[in-house]
Amino acid sequence: MRRPAQSTKRRIRSIITTTLGMISLGILYAFVFRGGDSHVIMNGIAIGLLVGAISSLGEAYWFQSRGRRWRFWILLAVRSAFYIGLISLAVVFTIVVHLAWEESLPWEKVISSNAFFDFFARGEFMQVMLYAVIGTLAVNFMRQVNVLIGQNALLYFITSRYHTPLEEERVFMFLDLKSSTRIAETLGHTAYHNFLNDFVHDITPAILESRGEIYQYVGDEVVVTWPGRTGVKDGNCLHCFFGARAAIELSRGRYEREYGTVPDFKAGYHIGPVTVAEIGEVRKQIVFHGDTVNTAARIRSECTTLQKDLLLSSTLARRLESGELFTYESVGDIRLSGKAEPVELFTVREAG
Repeated sequence: MRRPAQSTKRRIRSIITTTLGMISLGILYAFVFRGGDSHVIMNGIAIGLLVGAISSLGEAYWFQSRGRRWRFWILLAVRSAFYIGLISLAVVFTIVVHLAWEESLPWEKVISSNAFFDFFARGEFMQVMLYAVIGTLAVNFMRQVNVLIGQNALLYFITSRYHTPLEEERVFMFLDLKSSTRIAETLGHTAYHNFLNDFVHDITPAILESRGEIYQYVGDEVVVTWPGRTGVKDGNCLHCFFGARAAIELSRGRYEREYGTVPDFKAGYHIGPVTVAEIGEVRKQIVFHGDTVNTAARIRSECTTLQKDLLLSSTLARRLESGELFTYESVGDIRLSGKAEPVELFTVREAG
């Protein structure tokens, strides 16, 4: 299982990345609109630092939890209002501090000074806000589009990485809820949707921390993929499964109170070559084709037959290091549906 510190590290990386991005926008403003004036550059850095740090904390601890059930346009509007309000306060605060230092005035007298009045009267404040509004709307729109079309998909489309089909080595995990039909019949359609949505939300941090990409949702199934080296390195792909299990265990009480049942799941893994390409006209997607995907899905199906929560191919098992983290146990050569030759499968447990 991933240590809790990993989640903290991921948030810290996000805060640092966002803050650096905001500082860059502040510096860019200084060069585009004020000819690289050193005072404006320093103000831009200060504003970027304040906005980046506070906004990234808001994203990590508020929008990603409370905002996940909101409609697209509501979330976009609330996010934009939050950023614009935050930028306004950061700009005013920075200008007050700057003028207090430059004019050697007490803070309370800066607000009534001519220099502070001129900042608004000359239209510089409105120029900053217009720049902030356009930048904020663009950033938040791109963020929401990336969520809608899939993790990293927007970057792949912009860079045309898979416009021409490429062959890559990939790890695939097919993760499937147990007893989903019975749960759906018990809860009803709406409650079951909320149950499934909560389940996906709770396991997503484990997917992100393991550097996995959510390929698709198929009913009650989540398909996750990693580039071969990324998935194998440090057992990332296996940490995903055990991290997801730990996350659900932490939320056991909430599931029992709200739904009367706790999600349980099984997963099948395989690694191998796939063809990756864009497909579609009206609705484009990044898709993976090849026997590797089919084999991973069939291995997941064997979890029910063999009554195992986790199975992986010997191909993947040989690539993973056991070390002190995991122990592997062969369940024998299994003839998978549609495969001419049997495939040796392994089950995995966390060591200790």
